[in-house]
Amino acid sequence: KTGPEIGTFHAICSRFLQEQGISFQVADEGLQQELAEKTMAEWEEKGSPARFLKDLSGVKNLLGTAEGREVQMYEAYQEKLRLAGALDYDDLLLETLKLLEKMPEDAPERRGFFHLLIDEFQDINPLQYRLVKEWSRGGRELFVIGDPDQSIYGFRGSDARCFSRLAEEYPGLRIIRLQENYRSAPKILSAAMAVISHNEGEERHMHAA
Repeated sequence: KTGPEIGTFHAICSRFLQEQGISFQVADEGLQQELAEKTMAEWEEKGSPARFLKDLSGVKNLLGTAEGREVQMYEAYQEKLRLAGALDYDDLLLETLKLLEKMPEDAPERRGFFHLLIDEFQDINPLQYRLVKEWSRGGRELFVIGDPDQSIYGFRGSDARCFSRLAEEYPGLRIIRLQENYRSAPKILSAAMAVISHNEGEERHMHAA
C-alpha cells in the first residue's frame, strides 16, 4: 500500500485479516457473555462469566497460561465463537500475530511497515509488543513514544519495562528524552518528581519551562 495508515492495534489487525480473505464478525460483549455462560453451563462450572472471559483474555494476551480443565473450557468457548463466525477483540490481535509469524518477510501479502510509529508505548501488553516487532520486521524505522512513569494500565497487562526490553532487543536504538515540562508550575513538578523518582529505572531529570 502507498500512503500512511493510521489506526489502533485492533483496527489494523481487522483490516489485515479481511485482506487475507477471512470473514468474521467482531463479538461484542453481549455475544461473549452469552457464549461464556453456555460454556460454563456445559462444564458445570461455577463462578462469574465475566471472570471466565477476563482469565481467557489474559491467556490470549500472553499474560499467563491455562492448564487441564481450563484449556478444554477455553477451547469449547473458542469453538462456539468459530461456529458463530466471530472473533473477539483479543482474537483480532492473536490471529494476526499467528499469520504474520508464519509468513516470510518478503511475502507480498504480509503487512509490514517501512516506517512504524507507536504512540503511548507504555500501555502495550506482551501480545501487542510482539505485533510491533512483526510489523517492523524488514522495515527501516521503528519510532515509539511514551513515558514509563505514565504506565497506569497494569490491570490490562501493560508493563513499563517494555522500554528497557526494546533497548535490549534493539541495541542500536536512539533515545530522545524530553525533559522540559511546559504544563506544570515548578512546585507541582517538584512534587511529582519526588514521587516518580522512586520508580524503577534510571534517575529522572525534569525541569519546568
